[in-house]
Amino acid sequence: MNQQIIFNDDMSFDDEKKECSFTGLIAGERVTILIKAKDIVAFTNTVKFDFECQVEEWLENNEPPTNRKIELVYAQSNL
Repeated sequence: MNQQIIFNDDMSFDDEKKECSFTGLIAGERVTILIKAKDIVAFTNTVKFDFECQVEEWLENNEPPTNRKIELVYAQSNL
């Protein structure tokens, strides 16, 4: 796996808005990530890992954003 992004340890989850925000580095540039996750019941380490995987998958199919912001809707995996 060729990791395109390095995630910073600053993930926070707003339970009222059901949104997660965190940052990462792509080619030395800081990007802000916002994930809307209305179906999350509990914010666990598994959910954090799912968020990071979703961002990595998105980057496999898309160019890094020029505005340094990635906004996604959480798609819960059925593993």
